[in-house]
Amino acid sequence: MVKILVLLENTTKSSDLKYKHGLSLYIETETHKILFDMGPNDLFLKNAEMLGVDLADIDTAVISHGHVDHGGGLRYFLAKNQKAKIYLRPQAVEKHYVKVLGLPFYVGLDRSLVSGDRFVFTEECHKIDDEIILFSHVSGLFPLPDSDSNLFVKANGKIAPDDFVHEQNLIVSSGDKRVLLCGCAHAGIVNIVRKVQALIGEAPAAVVGGFHLYEPAARRYESDAYIDSVAASLAECPSAYYTCHCTGEKACEKMKGRLGARLTYLRTGAELRI
Repeated sequence: MVKILVLLENTTKSSDLKYKHGLSLYIETETHKILFDMGPNDLFLKNAEMLGVDLADIDTAVISHGHVDHGGGLRYFLAKNQKAKIYLRPQAVEKHYVKVLGLPFYVGLDRSLVSGDRFVFTEECHKIDDEIILFSHVSGLFPLPDSDSNLFVKANGKIAPDDFVHEQNLIVSSGDKRVLLCGCAHAGIVNIVRKVQALIGEAPAAVVGGFHLYEPAARRYESDAYIDSVAASLAECPSAYYTCHCTGEKACEKMKGRLGARLTYLRTGAELRI
């Protein structure tokens, strides 16, 4: 069984728990306690305490990509946990930006924190053990979200469109079940699901994470046609879908027209057992 607890998301199911634009998930398997993303600040840690999760016990931490709403809490995690290896793409420490009204604003990680032997820069397909695989370099024919075009990276002193090689996804295995976890699915959630099927030879039992159908900087959703095309393609795969964060609640409701009960929106404090 894979247990997943939402430590932080844009919304909350309880007034006792804090929420903010970002994502942090606690994952428990037979042999691992995993932290997938750390939100933008220390709220994930405060919520973990409320939910009875001791982050000092985490043995494996993953930063899905180099944006602050997923790795801004790194400083607080390092202060709380002294043992976990922290896995991220080498490009995650590059300088990342979002443009607002045509002006670039820094949304990258605090690069000064990423040093020492606790940090592991991952390869394109990085197997930690039989329960944990990380993968990146997702490509595919399914169109990417329009909002990707508003994200940039600083390369050779110049601002350039982000190619999202700093993004990685997680496959967690327990028994005969495989669970896919993604942070924001900048590479396209359909492309990511298809790559997982190619990697493991079957559809994952569940897909958990943001599908990037909402752009917070512009407060804009992807078009209805695009959202419907994503839902239609995901419906071809027999997985259960648990979405949150950059999907947006309105997009989730639209997708339910095709996915029905197979699609669930996760809020801070939600718990899954898969």
